Amino acid sequence: MTVKLELAAVAAALSLAAMPALAAPTASAPDLARDADAVIARMMDLPTVEASYGAEQCPADLGDQVDALVARRGFDALDAFRRDAVLYAVVVCRTFDDPRAVSAARRLDRDDTPPPILASANMVLLADAASRNDGKGELAALERAVAADASQVTALPPDMYGQTVEDLKDDPAARTRALDLLRGLDWPTEDGHDQVDNDWALVRAQLAADDGDMTRAGAVLDRASSPHVLLAVAQDRRFAPLWPQLEAAGRFDWTKVLQTALAKAEEQARREPDNLKRAAYRVDHLRSLGRRDEAIAVGAAILDRLQAGEAFDDVELSGPMLVAIQAAVLGEVGRFDEADALLARPVAKDQLTQNTARAALLLGLDRPAETLKAVDAADASIASPFGLMWMDELRACAHHQLGDEAAARKALDKLRKGWRDNPYALSGALLCTGRDDEAAELMIRRLRDPALRGDALKAFRDGPRPPVVPPRDAELDARRRALVARPEVVSVMQEYGRAITVPLGGDYAGGY
Repeated sequence: MTVKLELAAVAAALSLAAMPALAAPTASAPDLARDADAVIARMMDLPTVEASYGAEQCPADLGDQVDALVARRGFDALDAFRRDAVLYAVVVCRTFDDPRAVSAARRLDRDDTPPPILASANMVLLADAASRNDGKGELAALERAVAADASQVTALPPDMYGQTVEDLKDDPAARTRALDLLRGLDWPTEDGHDQVDNDWALVRAQLAADDGDMTRAGAVLDRASSPHVLLAVAQDRRFAPLWPQLEAAGRFDWTKVLQTALAKAEEQARREPDNLKRAAYRVDHLRSLGRRDEAIAVGAAILDRLQAGEAFDDVELSGPMLVAIQAAVLGEVGRFDEADALLARPVAKDQLTQNTARAALLLGLDRPAETLKAVDAADASIASPFGLMWMDELRACAHHQLGDEAAARKALDKLRKGWRDNPYALSGALLCTGRDDEAAELMIRRLRDPALRGDALKAFRDGPRPPVVPPRDAELDARRRALVARPEVVSVMQEYGRAITVPLGGDYAGGY
């Protein structure tokens, strides 16, 4: 599940330590200046912390003290150092999406602001733009932050910037700028290098191929190792000139590619035993290789530790994802009650991922009333437009199963309105409600759109079915197979790509 970009400013010590010594009190407002000095002194005494994901970073009373100071008459007349230091304190003391932090960040976004503070302010502005899916605003803030202090950008997980790349999908030139900027940074983590070599490389190579520059496209993909990325390359006719050399190099040997990815995840998990994302990748790779008993055992061991209260580095970001993958594997072997119970037990504050995954499970089991309850229990406040549309897809399908066509149509209308934010969701809703002709028209539209084509081609990928498939999921898959076999759809698909069969299960086999 995709959530809103979550960025907060880095700790006060990072930037305030670079400030000059406190100036003499302002003659016209000595009391205000002294109060500002007191706030600044408290900020400088805060322990240095790393970039956070929406958590407040200073004591509540200090945050209130800072807000009161900004609201006082004469604040704007303070000398620039004191005024900016206090505004920076607002950025540090308030969450990234707090209007007070955004307002302070806007005031700090000036060329004469010290670079570390300027970078922190623009990280907040980046998050604010992302909350509105303003790709150009995100790119402008990202460029300002990188120019001021790139280390603040690379201090955050690289997948945090995926929304910026996605929000620029309708502006190829701006998207190219963002990708070249992100791929050119000195990432200090394996995840950063993985993004440079894989997900970001794929989009950059697509843009290069659209410009007819196959030399650049091939060079950008030179280090790609992700099964998802290589499968996308193997299907997209934009990359047809590269297919022979990639095939000859064994990079389309799908079992080998996924076994290599599994070995990498296992090695990383040994080095990072407290990282849940590594565990989730191991479970998912084993599942996709058909080794479901091993996948379940690996996931269960980690989840037992988690539920026993053991600490992990990334519970909030990766815990719900691990639970959702583990539940998917349990479902594929028919252990639906266990999967449902697992999803119903929260492992993090995130009330979105597990509830929507549970709703999808219940929908497949033909339990639509419970599906709607699970969707309603999901936290829509942290959902991106992509996630909100997934929720509406579940609602449309559940209402249709219940015979409430008015409610199903209402959800479908919302999906049609924002279809480019999540074409999967509209496609799935059209199929589950029996609107096959419209689903075919949508597929053709997606295939003809360069920014959406790669995801659309996933529907033309086939692989082994799981041992057990819930009744409604089987019905939906049959509709998908009929959709991708329609002559008018196949004709368009062959203009832009090719259908392939892979020996992999899970999310690698098919889509809609």
